[in-house]
Amino acid sequence: MEITYESIKPHILEENIDGSKVECKFEIEGKIFEGVGRIKKSQKKGAGKVKSMVQRTAIGRMRSMVLRILRKAVGGGFAATVVSQAGSEGMRQGTAGMHYSKQEKQAAVVMAFDSISMDLTYENGKWRLATEFSEFEKLIRRSPLKKAYDKKILARMLIEMANADGKIEPEEKAFFDNFLTDETGSMGELMRAPSVSIIECEEVSPEAKENIFMIVAAVALTDNEFADEEKLKLEEYSQMFDFSEKQYDDLLRLAQDHTIEAYINAKGQMSRDEVYEFADKIGMDRGEAERTQIRLDKRLS
Repeated sequence: MEITYESIKPHILEENIDGSKVECKFEIEGKIFEGVGRIKKSQKKGAGKVKSMVQRTAIGRMRSMVLRILRKAVGGGFAATVVSQAGSEGMRQGTAGMHYSKQEKQAAVVMAFDSISMDLTYENGKWRLATEFSEFEKLIRRSPLKKAYDKKILARMLIEMANADGKIEPEEKAFFDNFLTDETGSMGELMRAPSVSIIECEEVSPEAKENIFMIVAAVALTDNEFADEEKLKLEEYSQMFDFSEKQYDDLLRLAQDHTIEAYINAKGQMSRDEVYEFADKIGMDRGEAERTQIRLDKRLS
């Protein structure tokens, strides 16, 4: 489903512009969601279609979906996406950013809505709250990370994983900037920190270990590959968490399941051959990948 400004317009409560940032509130079935979008100057003169300005690669959309899962995992987020009951909020529209065109601002609002769309589904011409989730999402929602220590270990592992090949790409830095806070430490602080140790892993809450591992695995897979360095790092984390071989395989499969689903949702649809090709890149069994596609089709039908 391609998100358009017209489809989300009835749900917009607020659009507040702060420089190139647009902070929005949306109401869907009595719930208020907060999202943030960035205004990007159009390279073409004149009015263009909003959808042409908000197109992103499937990989970019998949990273956004994983980021939303990550926020759920930490009980609302490192930099929380707020979900609350709708109250007396009224429509307000900021007056800043008047030098941006209408289409540019609308594209940023669409981007803000996209940041919360994982909790939603589009049915019969209306946006509704999602009620069907993958096994990966169910586990994440069942035991969100609540302790500051567990969140810090997760943040450190994510940075270590991103830096497994010796460098962190610009898009990865932007990804991390979306959720690192004073509580977790800045990217610079986390990169200067020593590697997570087995003793530190032993101190992680028992109920948090599996979720931390699954999230780190899912984030590692969002670059559309499963590099040897990343696999070795995951195996190291599994050993430090004292997982059995079966536990490691099951948790990795759930992360792969979610990655396949996120990629299919990001692209809109995928043929069986495309699913097989993607499965090969993330080290997933082709049969399991096809089952994941079928389960997704069943949930959405």
